[in-house]
Amino acid sequence: MRWIYSFGITLLRFAFFVGRFFNEKAKQRWFMRKDWKLKTSSMKVDVWMHCASLGEFDQGLPVLWAFKKQHPEAIILVTFFSPSGLNHYHKRPHCVDYACLLPLDTRRNAKEFLSHFSPKIALFVKYEFWFNLVTQIHKNGVPVYSISTLLRKNHFVFSPLGGFFRSTLRLFHHFFVQNQETQNLLHSIGIHQTTLTGDTRYDHVLSSRISIQELENSALLSPLVSLCKDQRVMVVGSSWLPEEEMVFNSLHLMPIDRYILAPHDVSESHLFEIEAIFGDECIRLSELANYDNERVILIDNIGVLNKIYALGTLAFIGGGFNGNLHNILEPAVYDLPVLFGPTHHKFPEAQAFIEGGIGFSVSTSEEYNHTVTTIIEERERFNNKSLSFVEKQAGATLKITKVLVSRP
Repeated sequence: MRWIYSFGITLLRFAFFVGRFFNEKAKQRWFMRKDWKLKTSSMKVDVWMHCASLGEFDQGLPVLWAFKKQHPEAIILVTFFSPSGLNHYHKRPHCVDYACLLPLDTRRNAKEFLSHFSPKIALFVKYEFWFNLVTQIHKNGVPVYSISTLLRKNHFVFSPLGGFFRSTLRLFHHFFVQNQETQNLLHSIGIHQTTLTGDTRYDHVLSSRISIQELENSALLSPLVSLCKDQRVMVVGSSWLPEEEMVFNSLHLMPIDRYILAPHDVSESHLFEIEAIFGDECIRLSELANYDNERVILIDNIGVLNKIYALGTLAFIGGGFNGNLHNILEPAVYDLPVLFGPTHHKFPEAQAFIEGGIGFSVSTSEEYNHTVTTIIEERERFNNKSLSFVEKQAGATLKITKVLVSRP
């Protein structure tokens, strides 16, 4: 199996080489692949955390902050597989000393990377399990942890052909898992170095919550505050075309005064597409100086969505129609009931929200209309429910860092 894995990595490298001519992310991934070696000299880092992208960074960030609080002198390295994570992580308050893209998982890259940075502790977030890197970390005697681990029974590692990857998991020092299902699955393949901690994103969104006063002090967002004051506001967060079309089809039927629409794709081509759908009802955030009572404010930049939820009455979160559900914890921390599409089985928090009466799965315009109307008419019934739910789920970071900071 090892040669098949190595061949797969070679194919991935070729895909990035060819894809750089057609895809911006592939282009960035190709040209930034050696930055870790060319732009930094050899150094010793205390903690190395690897994340697939920005969402996983948000999961790991509370752990880094807690570790840094206990060890202020610690040097922290973060790597990303996706260029989008590297391009936007700095928009979060963070304690990272160095960040770069992770080189492709060849044996040579693994040896060179670990020799270059010499980490004392390695953290892999959620479901990042790179064979050569983990193997070399283990050979170097460095403890490697998986934090906020999330696995499902249909994951390849649990298939008859997954023995190669199961051997990789056994090299981890410990797994801090999100839910009981993940813990049971790991136990079923003989991995018992696990602790059920929950999801660190609950801690992250609580620590990231801001006040209306902070929004008023923002030159970019302060115009939104006055427009949304005493209004019934729906925040459509990280939307894809299905959510955008559903909102448009019911725009004049819903008891909503303002819509703040923050699309997943903020390229000019998609912004034009949204403007073509909504017509005169839509204005961009960057053009609010020319506001003329448009109902839809289109967010045309990245990095402000988690703050804008503070202005909402309820939220409609994108990605639920294509299996890429965006973060539903961010609006919940502002006590917003949350709507999302029906394809959310990969996201256990969605089912938890539904069971807690703060999340609503909608498949059709009729379900969307009924749910929005009910929430607006019975808004007081939802007061404090979402925030209280998030607060009850918090605490994973403390459980993890109790173990990490106790290490010499």
